[in-house]
Amino acid sequence: MRIIGLDPSKRSTGLAGWDGESSHPVILSKQLGCKLTLPGEAFARLHGVMDDLNMVIGGADVIYCEEPLLPSAIQRHTTFDTVLMAYGLFGHAQSFAVAKGIRFHAVHQMTWRKHFLGSMKRGTKKQQFKDLALERARQLGFRPRNDDEADAIGVMDWGCEVERVIPPWRANEVLRPPLGVS
Repeated sequence: MRIIGLDPSKRSTGLAGWDGESSHPVILSKQLGCKLTLPGEAFARLHGVMDDLNMVIGGADVIYCEEPLLPSAIQRHTTFDTVLMAYGLFGHAQSFAVAKGIRFHAVHQMTWRKHFLGSMKRGTKKQQFKDLALERARQLGFRPRNDDEADAIGVMDWGCEVERVIPPWRANEVLRPPLGVS
């Protein structure tokens, strides 16, 4: 089972792809644009990086992608361009999957986070989630360069769980220390 986990963002998209055999997945992050980048350019860059990763792992069977937040759930001012970019990247990832004949699943961020990080108390801040994703990825033996890569690992790990695949990084795990505790 070849699985891709995707955390799409114009600022820095996180991707993790596992070929179903290697001890560790391919992990990367890619900036898709800046403030002046047109949405179509960012979508094309996402297509390119997804295509490259898909080829490296030998052709994905399934893509798990974090779904964008509802605009009402974002506490700061949300512009049309922000919503267009978030939903456009998600839609483009789904379109890529359909064009390549790859199954596609959307996953809510709280779903994969609960699986990957454990239960968190209400009111946990965004930065704490990012720090915990980095910590958890490192506990499992990964070396993510940033929180976007750690999030992609978490999304892919959730995908493995849903597909009932026990990857090597989970196979030998017996007990893990609680996150946030040194």
